[in-house]
Amino acid sequence: MSVPESRPPLRRGRAVGTFAGAYAAVTVVCPLFYWALAELLHKPLVSGNPFHDPTYVLAQKFYPLLNLAVWSAFALLYLRRGDRRQAFALGRLWLCLALPVDFVGFVLIHNPMSLSPYDFYVSQFPWIYLTYAAVFLGPLCGARIAKVSDEV
Repeated sequence: MSVPESRPPLRRGRAVGTFAGAYAAVTVVCPLFYWALAELLHKPLVSGNPFHDPTYVLAQKFYPLLNLAVWSAFALLYLRRGDRRQAFALGRLWLCLALPVDFVGFVLIHNPMSLSPYDFYVSQFPWIYLTYAAVFLGPLCGARIAKVSDEV
């Protein structure tokens, strides 16, 4: 009879800290990408409803990839080794944190980037859901990168 392999525990404080860092980085990177794209395309920034702004419509298509890159990089900082089970647990935790933080930060609290629930969850379809997939998959990608770099 074999003893089941025990999983290394998820270091919650470190996991929440790297979540906060990744979330802050994405919150800066995505608007910067939008503004840079607007400058590159020589399109003025449109105030009001962003869903009528062609630059925003184009930029949001890249947000899942930007998110995947950022969340993968922060997962590398957390994981250090390619432990797939720990990466899966980290992805679940980060997704469970991102959902309410997004709701509070982008729907409930009124700020220049806030949207109505409809605009946030329906008008941004499918990009918002691909972004949530990137939050979940970021640690798995980070673990794979760490595993490949360990093998080299």
